[in-house]
Amino acid sequence: MISCERVESAAELKLSGLWQIYEDAFPREERRSWEQHCRAMLSEPGFYCMRLAQNGRSVGVLFYWQLGDFYFLEHLAVRAADRGLGIGHAALQWLQTLGKPIILEIEPPVDDISRRRLTFYRSLGFSEQAQEHVQAAFHADTAAVPMSLLSWPTVQSDATVASFELLLRNVVMKYVDACY
Repeated sequence: MISCERVESAAELKLSGLWQIYEDAFPREERRSWEQHCRAMLSEPGFYCMRLAQNGRSVGVLFYWQLGDFYFLEHLAVRAADRGLGIGHAALQWLQTLGKPIILEIEPPVDDISRRRLTFYRSLGFSEQAQEHVQAAFHADTAAVPMSLLSWPTVQSDATVASFELLLRNVVMKYVDACY
């Protein structure tokens, strides 16, 4: 059984090992710095840092934003030793029970890992969006990253995606080291 518990402080995020899971799972150009993450936690009530636990042990992390009428799933990471055990699947099912549409970014399916990631999200009912999308740079010394958008439970309209892009730029990307 997986539990999803909100992390209320940066100290808890660091001491529980969740920050290390996040750093191990995402390359630097796809994740925010510790300082900017702490700023977002302290400043944005719609930014959720969730601890994924199994039998009381931290096994993963889920970071998502409430942006208007939908959620933006920014990062989902499971400890390497615990991957393949249904933890990510259970975490996304939990997020789906909250009842709002979900939008997320993934790398285009160009290799085995990215194709498996797309298959994973499809198995949970996510659909690919037709609109082009680029993840803005998280750091001044890194480049933007081409991504694909997925949504649940249905494909979102052009107007919803445009609203998402605007909120992403004006809310989420306020907490990066790059200048916008």
